[in-house]
Amino acid sequence: MAMRITIIGLGLIGGSLGMALRRAKVATEIVGYNRSHENAGKARQRGAIDRAEWNLPAAVSKSDVVIIATQVGEVETIFRQIAEHLPQGCVVTDVAGTKRKVMEWANEILPPHVSFVGGHPMAGKEVSGIDAASPDLFAGCTYCLTPARTATAEAVDRVASLVSAVGANAYFIDSEEHDSLIAAISHLPFVAATSLVNTVNGPLWRDMARLAATGFRDTTRLASGNPAMHSDVCRTNKDSILRWLDAYIAQLTTMRALIEEGRQDLEEAFRKAKNTRDTWIGQSGDGPTVTVPGSGQQIRQMLLGNLKVRESRKK
Repeated sequence: MAMRITIIGLGLIGGSLGMALRRAKVATEIVGYNRSHENAGKARQRGAIDRAEWNLPAAVSKSDVVIIATQVGEVETIFRQIAEHLPQGCVVTDVAGTKRKVMEWANEILPPHVSFVGGHPMAGKEVSGIDAASPDLFAGCTYCLTPARTATAEAVDRVASLVSAVGANAYFIDSEEHDSLIAAISHLPFVAATSLVNTVNGPLWRDMARLAATGFRDTTRLASGNPAMHSDVCRTNKDSILRWLDAYIAQLTTMRALIEEGRQDLEEAFRKAKNTRDTWIGQSGDGPTVTVPGSGQQIRQMLLGNLKVRESRKK
């Protein structure tokens, strides 16, 4: 699959994608664009790109695939900056953690001669930046794909092939469903971790910090995430996050009542959570294995909502 790929945004995800794609040798050239010339230079040194391009229109003008690997709050602006410079048949994808707004922007801004396939790899670290990038970041992870209705079957197939090339498992999902589910298992945990840190960050924190160990560290790991990125996520997925936050508050209220009243079902609540998590952790692999349809009529049917992507868990 010889092609020219442009990656816009050379942080943790963009840099890791570049490294993984170069290792897989799926592109004749990988061009990188980053507002920070220093980070673009680091990406070149670390093997994430073949060369850096300092002019955004020039970076995309001859590309077969454009990957937008920035914060979700920057995607709309980038769409507007590159729209008139994208070549015929170009495939555009992204890695943003929310999809509904991105799909709306793509439908509104991108020209009809390109195909957009929304993407979101379920991989990352609590640290960001090109220095943290790794070609193994996506190994075995679930990679959500949300094709626009106007995307061609060939474009969907191409992005799915790139996902496979970096070692991830393609998972086709509707943008509304994606944002609701991700709000629960990704965005809510960040808000919870942040709230916990802010709760204890008071006059007693200096003494508590001496005592805090792996339990507190692991529970609050996500609070070390990029504040700007998570702010963008909350703005573009507000309704879903608020629904799950309300459910979490209700659960905390229930837990408080069980503790206050010393009821016997407190242990049962703990046991239920333990069993659920232990079962999840005990499953082989990191998630579902998805059967990705090939090109042609199957994908066209899927884009129209007539094909259910088959999912089976690894035994």
